[in-house]
Amino acid sequence: MTEQRILITGGTGFIGQTLINRWLAQGAVITVLSRRPAWVQRRWGGRVKSVSGFEQLSGQFDVLINLAGEGIADKRWTRARKQVLQDSRIALTRDLAAWASRSGQRFRVVLSGSAIGYYGGYSGADDRPYGEQDAQGSDFSAQLCADWEAAAEPLRPLTERFLILRTGIVLGVHGGMLKRLWLPFSLGLGGIIGDGRQNLSWIHLHDYCRAVDLLLSHDADSTINGVINMTAPHPVTNHDFTLNLARELHRPALLPMPAMVVKLLFGEMGELLLKGQDVRPLRLQELGFSYDFADNRDALKDIVRHW
Repeated sequence: MTEQRILITGGTGFIGQTLINRWLAQGAVITVLSRRPAWVQRRWGGRVKSVSGFEQLSGQFDVLINLAGEGIADKRWTRARKQVLQDSRIALTRDLAAWASRSGQRFRVVLSGSAIGYYGGYSGADDRPYGEQDAQGSDFSAQLCADWEAAAEPLRPLTERFLILRTGIVLGVHGGMLKRLWLPFSLGLGGIIGDGRQNLSWIHLHDYCRAVDLLLSHDADSTINGVINMTAPHPVTNHDFTLNLARELHRPALLPMPAMVVKLLFGEMGELLLKGQDVRPLRLQELGFSYDFADNRDALKDIVRHW
């Protein structure tokens, strides 16, 4: 990673900030494309370059990391919210590809974001394992992911290696899904959602970053292209995840949320909570990636210890 020039979108997010800290320690030269360039400068004390528009970018980059996108589960899916979710992913990625082509970029590797929502959501009774070769689902999140991936396709001829990261639920300290769950579970007010059988395909943030570094390091192996499922090898049901988190916090999980209540409170977005995916990281396993946190309870134990 030493002296590699990296351009990243989504660098102010939970995952992006952790990656930037890791790469700075490895000696990379980082540019962040962000709507909040002043915040970026304060966050890293001027150690990274921050720009708010493509016209401010200059020179060639070795690596492009495209992770930008509004949180899919942050708000109810109104028509306006769906448009925000699409624009923050698809429109930005199209603009990114157009800039890269226009400016004559030739990357060593491009990692573009997506999510396991690509495979669609399924109840526990209907779920089956999904690998990178499986087909797209049919719900809104599946179409959003498919359109996001399609928007990145023009980047493929501009790089030696082109990878799509279909990311599961990332678990880490002070961010992501656990940030929203921490207070209610700490108070003993967490609970199983629906029937609890829906699968949750997750990955510890530490392993996510290690996997990204592995993908970036395979310069000589041009076969490492295409889709990568960024998940741990052992999904858990919502029931087991709930009990694991409650145990690690030494609290009961007293408030189950029936499916009817989820639908009433969250509308269509509630499908993210009631349905899941059993997604397996087949490509990472083929590459010999070794997880530090393959077991969900071990992952939660580590996160609780460092919170």
